[in-house]
Amino acid sequence: MSKVTFVVVLLLLVGFACSSKKAEKAESTVKQVNEYPDIELTLRDGGKLSTKTLEGNNVFVFFQPDCEHCQVEAVHIEQRLQDFKDYKLYFISSSSMDAINGFAESFDLDDRENVTFAWASTESVLDHYGPIQTPSVYIYSHGKLKRYFNGQTEIESIVNSL
Repeated sequence: MSKVTFVVVLLLLVGFACSSKKAEKAESTVKQVNEYPDIELTLRDGGKLSTKTLEGNNVFVFFQPDCEHCQVEAVHIEQRLQDFKDYKLYFISSSSMDAINGFAESFDLDDRENVTFAWASTESVLDHYGPIQTPSVYIYSHGKLKRYFNGQTEIESIVNSL
């Protein structure tokens, strides 16, 4: 084999090995991003729940009770709750539990079978998602992030992403 052929073959092998490692790294990054965040939720009854332990289809709605956009989105979600029948909705806020409870009651979302309200620390949300607008909606299917929306979003876009 000539020196030129040897060098070309060697460069091709090195290039293939490097691109293979980059693809593996990108794939592992995607898997990591799409897993449930490690956020501890405090439920309305005082119980604790780690989002890492969730299974099935879940929607996280990050909100602030005094946010007008969050209130509008809550109304739209309540009106289309049947469309979420295959999902568990987690309304998550860093506001006081009194404010969270008031929001749940005001928008007729308390005591709904597939709706849970919870408190999470601002730091834990920032650690995983970074700064996000409220409302923000994250749709997970069997532990994988399917779609997310930051800021007020038309209910049709959310429902069509389920």
